[in-house]
Amino acid sequence: MALIGPAAAHPHVWVVIHSQLLYAPDGSLTGVRHDWTFDEGFSSFALQGLEQTPDGKPTEKTLSELAQVNIDSLKEFDYFTYAKRGKDQFPFAPPRDYSLTYDGTALTLHFTLPLQKPLPAKGATAIDVYDPTYFVAFQLADDDPVKLAGNPAGCTVDLHRPDPAAGSTSLSEGFFNALTSASNFGSQFANRATVSCP
Repeated sequence: MALIGPAAAHPHVWVVIHSQLLYAPDGSLTGVRHDWTFDEGFSSFALQGLEQTPDGKPTEKTLSELAQVNIDSLKEFDYFTYAKRGKDQFPFAPPRDYSLTYDGTALTLHFTLPLQKPLPAKGATAIDVYDPTYFVAFQLADDDPVKLAGNPAGCTVDLHRPDPAAGSTSLSEGFFNALTSASNFGSQFANRATVSCP
């Protein structure tokens, strides 16, 4: 998996989330646009040994190829993104419009996840972002972490930010190494945006 970095206590990678929930003109929710900024340590690790420009920045080719590797590796983990209404989960189609940017310190992965079928706006939809294995720790950005794109009428967003320290400090590395993409351990660290529309 491209997101794997040097071994350390869990989590190993930290990601700051900015997301847009995408709405069609008829008010239906069509997908999510993510911008995930990786921590400086992981960003440096991921770029180690890859082609750079003379001023020490990754080339466009490097960023393009690394974006593809990341997107391919995230498939096994459902792109760490889950859409739910009550107990019903709604799958996403393969991502599109993906790219990586580098600001001199950190890498940011940009991608759009379309829902397989648009959801009517009416009701409450929860979008969770988490790693089931808790290898990657996600955190909603401090400023405007979730926006509604398409101006759905009367919709409001409620955010849930997990306590990153809860429940993980006393567990061994062996416990985490045994977790798989089917594990549900990481769900307790889910970052959630719940959109309610009249």
